[in-house]
Amino acid sequence: MNKRNILLILNIFFITLFGYAIFVLFFRQDMFDAQKILKNSMLQEKTFQPQIEEIISQKGIKAWLMQEQSAPIVALNFYFDKAGYAFEKEDKQGVAVLLSNMLEHGAGKFNEEEYHNILDLNAIAIDFSVTDNVFKVSAITPNANLNKTAELLKSVLTAPHLNQKDIQTSKLQQIELLKMKEEKPERVLSKIFREKFYSNHPNARESLGNVESISKLSRKDLKDFIAEHFTKDQLVVAIAGDISKEDATAFLSYIFDGLIEKRNVENLPELNVNYVFDEENIERDIPQVISTFVAPGTERLTKDFYPLYIANEIFGGSGLNSRLNKVAREREGLTYGVYTYLKTSKKAASIRGGFSTSKENYAQMKMILLEEWQKMANEGVTEQEFEAIKDHMLTSFNLRFRSLSDIAKQLLYMQQEHLGMDFLQKRNEYIKKVTLDEVNEAAKKYFSNKPSILTIGNN
Repeated sequence: MNKRNILLILNIFFITLFGYAIFVLFFRQDMFDAQKILKNSMLQEKTFQPQIEEIISQKGIKAWLMQEQSAPIVALNFYFDKAGYAFEKEDKQGVAVLLSNMLEHGAGKFNEEEYHNILDLNAIAIDFSVTDNVFKVSAITPNANLNKTAELLKSVLTAPHLNQKDIQTSKLQQIELLKMKEEKPERVLSKIFREKFYSNHPNARESLGNVESISKLSRKDLKDFIAEHFTKDQLVVAIAGDISKEDATAFLSYIFDGLIEKRNVENLPELNVNYVFDEENIERDIPQVISTFVAPGTERLTKDFYPLYIANEIFGGSGLNSRLNKVAREREGLTYGVYTYLKTSKKAASIRGGFSTSKENYAQMKMILLEEWQKMANEGVTEQEFEAIKDHMLTSFNLRFRSLSDIAKQLLYMQQEHLGMDFLQKRNEYIKKVTLDEVNEAAKKYFSNKPSILTIGNN
């Protein structure tokens, strides 16, 4: 085939390709409409078929189990309540995070290198994290390696090495991380916001602690924290995956039966959060103004939760499709994004959000936020908005569970929020039952409260 024929064939190919592109652009614009595809798919009304059941070990350890045999994998998630940084003693701040790092340095008969080799060679992952109220552990493993995973977890919880040299290294790393966080404007903003919102309550603390307290932490402090907080009465467990009820019960028993039964942990002082404070700017020479705001919300199990949840999704919780983003981002070009979300913590339930913008645009951005906020209170949402967001919430819910780890996290959350074992089957029914009037009543009730705003960089 000569060069002229090759060029002719290539020209025909590209002309055909160009013509198809024009056809798609002008005549088949709905071809790749993700929402339409999802709406018409099998996921439209799909609910969870696997049932959740409670299993109990011989010594009374309870867990929620969902058997899912689509892959030979098991996910285990658990936490110890009243074991987060808010429950640390005043002079021991930072001990929970330090412990979460130290638990990766070997335990029982395994030194640090052996511990990580077993994880790598057996495709096991174990992670530790700390929030204000809980100490979390997550593990995922092939079901063929359940025994190895159980042995590692039992060793970590009951016989961590806590070598002095590793403690000192981790303390220095934690202090450096703390200093780095203090240089980031968004972290500074978060810290000042917690202090304003929670006042002197322990929830206002920095999770990493402070330089003085971290420097003084000892091996004894770590062991005391384990003894006081890693107890059966504060344990909440979820298991999901390809595992029988009998094997799951044995798994549970091996890891947790040896824990201390109970220790008395002091309750935190009662929360009296501060929803209303004057707008304040934190001086920083940074390119953008970063803002956070807050107003009263509702707790998870109240009758207002789902109506407010839907109202917030329409207002600022649904990403780039939200009202705020359509006005501030698409129409006015003032920000790359603005968001809101619900925080349902007991005694501190709130609508929170944030945005960043240039110094020149801050006043207009703030005005749009407050105008749209008041519009939500005065006018509520339209029937079109209401039906569209409900449809999205119904069809997208199952997409949250893309892995067994996601399912285990959800089972844990359901226990933490007291949602009931049948929540996954009933959740879409809860959404369907919400009416437009209920959403607008919630919008009027909660968006009538003007948000308090805190900024950094608005010099």
